[in-house]
Amino acid sequence: MNIVRLASIRKYYRSSAAQALDGVDFELESGEIHAVVGENGAGKSTLARILCGFERPDSGAVYVKGAPTSFSSHRDAERVGIGFVPQYSMLATGLTAAENVAIGHEPRCFGPFTDRRRASYEFSLLADRYGFTVDPDAIVASLSSAERREVEILRALARGGSVLVLDEPTSILGEKEAASLFTLVRRLRDSGAGIVYISHRAGEIVNLADRVTVLRSGVVERSFAAADVDECELAGLIVSGTACVDPNARRAGVALGEPVLTIRGVSLGGRGSGSLHRVDLTVRSGEIVSVVALGGNGLESLEDIAAGVVGPDEGDVLVKGRPLAKWPRRELRSRVMAYLPTDRENRGLSPKASVAMNAVAGRLFDYSFAEFAAGSSPLTDAGRMLGEFGVANWKGRRVDTLSGGNRQRVVASRELSGDAELVVAANPAQGLDRGSRSRLLSRLAAMRDSGSAVLLLSSDPDDAAELADRSFALYRGRLTPIERTGSFDAAFSEALTGAKP
Repeated sequence: MNIVRLASIRKYYRSSAAQALDGVDFELESGEIHAVVGENGAGKSTLARILCGFERPDSGAVYVKGAPTSFSSHRDAERVGIGFVPQYSMLATGLTAAENVAIGHEPRCFGPFTDRRRASYEFSLLADRYGFTVDPDAIVASLSSAERREVEILRALARGGSVLVLDEPTSILGEKEAASLFTLVRRLRDSGAGIVYISHRAGEIVNLADRVTVLRSGVVERSFAAADVDECELAGLIVSGTACVDPNARRAGVALGEPVLTIRGVSLGGRGSGSLHRVDLTVRSGEIVSVVALGGNGLESLEDIAAGVVGPDEGDVLVKGRPLAKWPRRELRSRVMAYLPTDRENRGLSPKASVAMNAVAGRLFDYSFAEFAAGSSPLTDAGRMLGEFGVANWKGRRVDTLSGGNRQRVVASRELSGDAELVVAANPAQGLDRGSRSRLLSRLAAMRDSGSAVLLLSSDPDDAAELADRSFALYRGRLTPIERTGSFDAAFSEALTGAKP
């Protein structure tokens, strides 16, 4: 039977003159995984937010277990058993994992006070039930992106369980974490829950989903059984006209230059599974060096070190032969380094600012007061950069009104539109559809060919296989070089899981 049904849903955003959904019909059965796919901006996240009470449709109806239902907030959706796992984190970073799960349903002691011990105990019971290992008493700010995703899922499960909406759940997860998530999703499906799985990854969908609905420009283009298509066919339905990056297609005559980024004997402790141990890494002009790791093995710590967010406990980090800590931050970021962070919401964007302001944020000091006051030059530059990366309907909009994929495009448009000598790209393809991912990787390859040094940090080995000149696996804070041979994938799998010494 239908556990959820959306009928003729329409949603129009006046601020951007964008019709996000235009008469969408959607059904979810008990005991099924129903994937919703489409390009960035197709309306996937808007559909999820309406189903979960974060947005109200302009017209149409929502039915839960056959009864017409109207949500005034996401708490109304939670009360009828609809849990939401957003693409970007909505956790309170200053609270513990257990406190985040308990928000709004806190166990009490001595009157109004939260019983933190009880909250931790209940969190542990829920985590054990679903096979999660995150520490209930860990402050969320100290958790890796993969661990934060676990907390988001547990919070959704604690609120309901009959319906779970997952919005791009594997965008920043490694293979091991993604495999664990798939096992959990199947277990929930088999227990009778309905799962709405929003993604652009064709391989995941054909192996996981029972049914697929394709959205294009806010309209349902097609709905079918997942078993009726293979990965290639589904990719073509999601987005057409894509091409893969040839890792060997280097511009003729390009030779490696001098070291641009040098990480020498770097160790970083006090981060548990995120520690680093005697890491040595050099990235030269004219090459892409990739480092791939599963969650909790130190990838985010390496990102922090390479981007200058934190300093090492021991060892040296040099940019163009100069200690990174000695570079004035404004000079470094405006003239030398482009940085695409894993945590784009807190490091890459100002969510309440306009899309245009986010796009030109690194160039504000290049404008005269008259140019900035008039706004014409910043808007012209923003339009050029955003257009190159396919961000449409951005005028007059704030960044937090965009889909996750379009937010990533905004960051990429700002960071990759210049001629940076060093690019630190951490999970740069997160949230991007197949076509956008191809364009972004092509841009990184072009910057490499023009002489930039690119450090690619990723949870996805496919990024390394497709793009990198040299590759490393990071396991428990230690680097292992991976040779590009016929057994490249097998060597990566062994190194990422510790099977390779």
